[in-house]
Amino acid sequence: MKPTYAGDYELAKGLSIRASRRLSGFAAGEQRSPATGGGIEFADYREYVPGDDVRLLDWSVYLRSRKLLVKLCAEEKELTMVAILDVSRSMDFGEPPKLELAKRIASVLAGIALRGGNRAGVTALGPGLLEPIRPERRKLTMAGIGRTVHSLESVPRSAPEACLRQFASRYGRKCVAVLVTDLLYPEWQRSLDALASSLCECHVVQLLAPEELEPSDRGEVTLVDMEDASEAPTHIDDALAGRYASALGAYLASVRSECARRDLGYCLVRSDASLARVFNEDFKKAGIVC
Repeated sequence: MKPTYAGDYELAKGLSIRASRRLSGFAAGEQRSPATGGGIEFADYREYVPGDDVRLLDWSVYLRSRKLLVKLCAEEKELTMVAILDVSRSMDFGEPPKLELAKRIASVLAGIALRGGNRAGVTALGPGLLEPIRPERRKLTMAGIGRTVHSLESVPRSAPEACLRQFASRYGRKCVAVLVTDLLYPEWQRSLDALASSLCECHVVQLLAPEELEPSDRGEVTLVDMEDASEAPTHIDDALAGRYASALGAYLASVRSECARRDLGYCLVRSDASLARVFNEDFKKAGIVC
């Protein structure tokens, strides 16, 4: 039985995508101003969300349609959020699989953007850049986003660096980007370079399984590479487990440092974490949502 996203929709309420840079957007001046509603020229409406200034509600529209709509003025522009999913085979690892949580994260991020009157897109790192949801001006629903994102499956071969170069070319300076990946591929540093070259406001969410963070296997085991199915028989004892823990700690410190050096936000997430914990604690602390 395939899981659904119905229980995740409530998380989109009361949260906003946090943006600190001025971006060009997909039309002239589509970055939300810090001071909303300060413009003189009326531009459009969007749905009211908790926390909006009630003085901006159009009560004449409410009396006609019973819908709470907020007036957008010329200075209140859109933000575009794009979630980038790693769909390489290694994302199928873990219990639950890393890819399952990654898809739920992407769906909720898109929902948060849409509820705020913004644009949302979802892309994936396959052999080429996949774009199941483009941030176009069209009606999207949380259920529709969930169905589309959930239909994504891991691919036998992916080219993260090349895909992120494509992303930078297509979306450069236009959005807030959130890359959800395990970064378990040799060219991960070049991939960060490619993401940073977009000059978007970018966050890297590194998603790792509990078995990767704290492996419990001991004795004679055969390790299987999720990407190429190669096998490596080995004997795991406490000494080897200790060396693994040290190497993992050094690797994670390096990832954090390399992200900071490129001005990329960074957040480490366990694949067994609850979605509420991810958004209300991890993502708030990392400055992805507020």
